[in-house]
Amino acid sequence: MELTAQDRRLSLGAVMLHMLGIGLTLGLTFPLTSLTLEAWGSAAWVVGLAGAMAPLAILLFMPVLPSVAQKLGAVRAMILGCGIGIAGLVVMYLVQTAPVWVAMRFVIGAGLALPWLAGDIWVNAVAQEESRGRVIAGYVACLFIGFSAGPLLLDYTGITGIAPFAMGCGALALAVLPLIAVGRLAPTIVAEQGSGVLSAARAVPVMAVGAFVAGFTEALIFSLLTLWGLETGLDETGALRLLTTCIIGGVVLQFAVGIMADRIGRQRLLGLIGLALIAIGALLQLSTGGLVFVAAFITGGLILALYGLSLILLGERFSPAQLAAASAAFLILYQLGSVTGPLVAGAAMDLGGAVGFVFSLSGAGLAIALVAFTTRTRTEEI
Repeated sequence: MELTAQDRRLSLGAVMLHMLGIGLTLGLTFPLTSLTLEAWGSAAWVVGLAGAMAPLAILLFMPVLPSVAQKLGAVRAMILGCGIGIAGLVVMYLVQTAPVWVAMRFVIGAGLALPWLAGDIWVNAVAQEESRGRVIAGYVACLFIGFSAGPLLLDYTGITGIAPFAMGCGALALAVLPLIAVGRLAPTIVAEQGSGVLSAARAVPVMAVGAFVAGFTEALIFSLLTLWGLETGLDETGALRLLTTCIIGGVVLQFAVGIMADRIGRQRLLGLIGLALIAIGALLQLSTGGLVFVAAFITGGLILALYGLSLILLGERFSPAQLAAASAAFLILYQLGSVTGPLVAGAAMDLGGAVGFVFSLSGAGLAIALVAFTTRTRTEEI
């Protein structure tokens, strides 16, 4: 169905509002789980296992989710995923034991993978090429605004009682309303058979590496930036403010990156951001006083731009029939990076202290810069 300009705006607005709710729930449930398990006296490995459940669920189920989304349609698939997430939160509230919570983190991760995948497909299918950068910048900003708002709401509600669970369930319930309102404007999802991560990576290597590096750098920032701050002399409050500044920079600078993506080559811009990450790593390590917060603000903008630009390249290089398989491959690579980033950077910090964090960040920037400036695309091979 050909969309009018007004239909396109309504369709894109609905999926952005939906992802705001998904991001908020993800941002709420991660710290809720870890803080509650710690309060119960659970072992550190149990807390770590619970944190790994959502990425593990996404990695396991993502290969089959394009077919599920095709069978159900975008709107019903996203509603189903939100329903699974709500059910998992309800069980967590009713049965407050560590094994059940670990299992429910897996269930919630599997459920929310469905709207996340469908949302990525939706925004690329509806966005027009000339404005794809700005549109996806808004989409990514909504996802991460929600993600960053989750911990703030948890700070307000606390981790005990029904309030945090009601907040998460309410966010998911409200997230489906815009989809229902514009259901007729949802794109058709086509799941090609035989396409997978390797074929997508061969066809558009810069998108594949971009997805991996986006997950790698985001995870090491969320996991280890506060630790880096403490090791470089900040107190606990300063280290937390450093992470907040980084997240704010990521959201604010998305729109500038989106405008640039529509004006210059997207692959070239991704390479330039890789080079900037190399430089910002050195700036972080050498900065003192207020300059370190300026560096963190810029770092956040560069890192969150990796996800958006890689997603833009996905929509630019793959046909509508290839979008579902390519989007699934994109999220699998992103999650692999998310699992790898904290492990690599953590080991580097054990060996070299705070500078190990910086080398990990700069190394990721070098990897995406090399691929962006040296590879070509072969979308016909997927």
